[in-house]
Amino acid sequence: MPPPPHASMQPPPMDQTAPEATEATTVALGCFWGVEAAFGALDGVVRTTVGFAGGQSAAPTYATIGDHAEAVQVEYDPDRLRYTALLDRFWSVFDPTLTPAKRRYQPLLVPQNPEQMDHARASRADAVAQDERAGRVEIVDDGDFCAAALRHQKHVLRRYDDVTAALRARLPGERALARSPAATLATGYIGGYRDPARLADDRDRLGLPDSALSTLRAAARRHGNWNVFVRADQSA
Repeated sequence: MPPPPHASMQPPPMDQTAPEATEATTVALGCFWGVEAAFGALDGVVRTTVGFAGGQSAAPTYATIGDHAEAVQVEYDPDRLRYTALLDRFWSVFDPTLTPAKRRYQPLLVPQNPEQMDHARASRADAVAQDERAGRVEIVDDGDFCAAALRHQKHVLRRYDDVTAALRARLPGERALARSPAATLATGYIGGYRDPARLADDRDRLGLPDSALSTLRAAARRHGNWNVFVRADQSA
């Protein structure tokens, strides 16, 4: 195990250079753990937080979610990533053949400002023109988001002890791990949403040892969702 964090620790390089000025939006596409990986893999996403949105019940939790849906708040750098690109990722992950059995898995778009709202409505109209089942996606005017407990953050990542141990050795605590840009990107690899070939470029900014990078590479290859997005990019 790595030594405990101390005052002289150096956070991962991409954490040190993360922009302070970010924009945010919230999405829901079923179980929030996989959705967190899908969006965390995108260039320009700074951090992700899982939680609850879309309902009126007070103080939702994982056990007492009420009328909310499991959701992911995505913070991104508007100089590197447009909201419309996040919508593209949303619709590429959305599966129109699935009908949520519970409210907690309801697909949502939760715009945070009027510009996002206009884009969200236009994107849903385009999606419905392709498949009317896309009309099941709700666009929520109330942009409130309630974060889930720390134990639910970066859940996909936490299943890989060597990667989380390497990150914890560079971060001051569990809240820092949950909000770490490096942990966000690593989750994208582990979920299979980022091409493992990109680790050659990402390794220095992740700041992980070779053994942890090998874990990310193997997980990305095994889960393989990135293949879908590579094919989509090539055909666009």
